[in-house]
Amino acid sequence: EVTSWEVEITSSIPASKVFHDFVIVLFDFVIKNVIPKDFGMTITNQEGDGGVGTIKIMMQDGSPQAKHKITGLDMENFTYSMVMIEGIGDDEYESTLSEMKVIPSRNGGCTFISKNTEFKEISEGEIEFQKEQIAEWFKVFEEVVSQGSNDY
Repeated sequence: EVTSWEVEITSSIPASKVFHDFVIVLFDFVIKNVIPKDFGMTITNQEGDGGVGTIKIMMQDGSPQAKHKITGLDMENFTYSMVMIEGIGDDEYESTLSEMKVIPSRNGGCTFISKNTEFKEISEGEIEFQKEQIAEWFKVFEEVVSQGSNDY
């Protein structure tokens, strides 16, 4: 069963800043600004330089939690996509495609859109949780930016 859902957030922050400082570094941002430090979360590139084909692994206290592969990156059109990979070795499979886009608005702000396609069964409750999580992460990002900090 394939399920798709989308979150759209309007922001006063310029599109290029949202794309470069939130979308491209999403996991680094979340680990640094959302997840409590004592969870011991880190993210590293298993292979690649951050471009298309790069595989990133999120770890908690040295134990792998999630693996993501960058499948699309367009710096000019502010689009980014990645797929979450589950399983180990020959049993790995792509479980979720995340496509993010930032659309500049005339007032200098932007609209951030995150579309997720689940290639496995997922409950309405889990979809709502994920939508709320993305909205919360973006709210934290806006708070960090509004404080004038470039330390994210």
